[in-house]
Amino acid sequence: MNSKQQFQIGNVTIGGNAPVVVQSMTNTDTADVVASVAQCKRMIDAGAQMVRLTVPSLKEVEPLREIQNRLKSDGYGDIPLVADVHFNPKVAEAVATFMDKVRVNPGNFTDKRNFSQLDLSESEYAAQVERMALRAKPLFEICREHGTALRIGINHGSLCDRIVSRYGNTPEAMVQSALEWLDICDEYDFHKLVFSMKSSNVLTMMTATKLLHDSMLQRGASYPLHLGVTEAGNDKEGRVKSAAGIGALLLMGVGDTIRVSLTEPPENESPFAHKLLQSIENLDVQDLNIQDGTLIFEDDSDDEERWYCRAAAATGYAHFTHGLRDLKLVNPHFSASQITDYESLIMQACRIKILNTEFVACPSCGRTQYDIQSVFAAVKRRFAGYPGLKIGVMGCIVNGPGEMADADYGIVGASNGLVCVYEGKKRVSEPLPPEKAMDVLEKLIMEN
Repeated sequence: MNSKQQFQIGNVTIGGNAPVVVQSMTNTDTADVVASVAQCKRMIDAGAQMVRLTVPSLKEVEPLREIQNRLKSDGYGDIPLVADVHFNPKVAEAVATFMDKVRVNPGNFTDKRNFSQLDLSESEYAAQVERMALRAKPLFEICREHGTALRIGINHGSLCDRIVSRYGNTPEAMVQSALEWLDICDEYDFHKLVFSMKSSNVLTMMTATKLLHDSMLQRGASYPLHLGVTEAGNDKEGRVKSAAGIGALLLMGVGDTIRVSLTEPPENESPFAHKLLQSIENLDVQDLNIQDGTLIFEDDSDDEERWYCRAAAATGYAHFTHGLRDLKLVNPHFSASQITDYESLIMQACRIKILNTEFVACPSCGRTQYDIQSVFAAVKRRFAGYPGLKIGVMGCIVNGPGEMADADYGIVGASNGLVCVYEGKKRVSEPLPPEKAMDVLEKLIMEN
């Protein structure tokens, strides 16, 4: 008998048959309490039902506690707060004593990503897993004592060398990373868990999430799943990409909480997430018209966002389940050029056809030390004319180089307003002002 886990995170119910929860993440410096509180309020007012903040080090722990206290005193205490932790288990343990939920990344919790040894023996592999389990045990105990939920956030771009050595950099590797933690949690009898499988590639994110969902069903206990296409970008491209991945999985009955990641002010994310949920609510995948590998999607909605949310979600679903070669949109309320533009955006998001330069960009967080929104806009203007080329604009080195690993080129935040240029996974410049970095990037592209 399969058990669908359902529990409270703060005052919000997640999992089982509970409604899908919309969440978002701040991009302020968490140590700046005033700015962070103000941004949290804007996000909550815009519809965020859960808010995540980055905690890069121990020095942000007390400011985070102050942010929580101020939000409670100002009438925003019903919204659960999530601490996002990388690299330092001590930080996770500290914030787990008072936060509603803590997110950790197995790829950097205790494991390494130096890829110095890719031929681990069975005993070496098992020893590393055991070391990770022992290091995680105090966190489970603290979370259990304080009723804190734990999100195991797997990122395609930050899988550890142990996982990659055995399974490659694949959706299957992401699932194995999650299942290792599921085994560890079972060992320590901790079950207040949420899992996420993030990638900037819509198909990778969907494949990994569906595989994990099915694996948990086979094990007999399904934990809530957090859905999101990471580094989706901005504007219509970012929204279409998110609708294609998140929407398609929701149409399969997969997913309990969602975040639309946009390289924009974070208060823009939740309104679109709610719009996506509303748009696909009555979309019946049994009625999809697929002819000779082409999805013909007819819709008479005059609401542009609702229309492309439905079209993107339906296309993502149809391509994942049937495989598509083409897409034809039919809607009497939009011009032929508008329809063609959305067909191109949706097919590119789903990797059916690559017709334009593909851009990936993280939404940024408190670790970002340059104006990523303006730099991303400048990169899109300057490099729009390279169909088939993939360029990443990333906030920092935590997930940046990994998440844009399949990009041809990228710009990654360094410190103090500077960025570095990457060619593939290789850094090819010292920290530079963004404008100079774009000059270097253009020269690289022209030379190749």
